[in-house]
Amino acid sequence: MVGAASPADFDTAKPILSRMGKNVIYCGLSGNGQVAKICNNMLLGVSMVAVAETMQLGVRMGMDPKLLANILNTSTGRCWSSDTYNPCPGVIPTAPASREYQGGFGNQLMAKDLRLAVNAAIEAKSTIFMGTLAQQVYNQVSNTDGYERLDFSSVFKVSCWVSPVWLVGVSGVSNFAVWDQVVHGNVIPINRSTN
Repeated sequence: MVGAASPADFDTAKPILSRMGKNVIYCGLSGNGQVAKICNNMLLGVSMVAVAETMQLGVRMGMDPKLLANILNTSTGRCWSSDTYNPCPGVIPTAPASREYQGGFGNQLMAKDLRLAVNAAIEAKSTIFMGTLAQQVYNQVSNTDGYERLDFSSVFKVSCWVSPVWLVGVSGVSNFAVWDQVVHGNVIPINRSTN
């Protein structure tokens, strides 16, 4: 993902850039490569949180994780975070989840990229609900002892110790407090009814 003043400038630099990566794509004007990177990594962070929550829910409800992943990956929920980099240990032997989340793309890097996306959205006056939630999740994870340098798919482990709490406002509309309770090792049972 490369921006350049002109396609000719890009063509001049492409042979050198091709030595650093196999997908060298001209994105238009200078700076557009960064735009593409920010957007891609925001989607990656959002999808990893969603896959982690989905796998955690299925496992807690008694589903075999490999079977669940196979179903997801042949259905409409299929995405890279599920079929190539699944966050549930043992589902994909080559994924960081099967190596105790060592190696890969760290939580601190994902938190940084999501902060860049949120800041860019503010500047562009673009609304990004899910990107903002993912940024809050990874900000918390990257500042949790023992998680700072783990791969970003370790968010799967976080869904084991975060208890969501439904709050009912004056208008009766429920709001979700993502990080209301953080408990290592145990999930606090809560009443999820909103009356």
